[in-house]
Amino acid sequence: MNCLFFFIFLISFLLSQSPTLSFHLYFCWRFRVHIINNLSLNNLVIDCISADDDLGRHELWWGEEFTFKIGQRPIGDTRVVCNVTKFGSNHITSINVFTNGFADDHCCKTRQCYWSARDDAIYFSNNNKNWNRWYNWTLV
Repeated sequence: MNCLFFFIFLISFLLSQSPTLSFHLYFCWRFRVHIINNLSLNNLVIDCISADDDLGRHELWWGEEFTFKIGQRPIGDTRVVCNVTKFGSNHITSINVFTNGFADDHCCKTRQCYWSARDDAIYFSNNNKNWNRWYNWTLV
């Protein structure tokens, strides 16, 4: 019993000394991923899969978005890969919309990962305001 009390005390003390560690452990393990169709002329077809789930095939009209919640695994990597296609064209790309490392580095602050399919590329944002070009379309 004394060992358990000491362990809980030690963990509590360490967390109180590190706000970033505390924030990460308590708030940075559940996320919402958004995939938005911002193509000017095409529908967007997405097909997403993880090791545990097939999130299905979705066709999005302009302005529509597909969202899902995801949590990081405590052990191992959580990864969701989506094949993204401009409907009716031969533009396609495969993107990692979520991995533990990516989420820790880019999505932890807001717990949101936004992906926007545009005519020239796929863009990323963690706040739906500041966008960075992330993936290029591939011709097949």
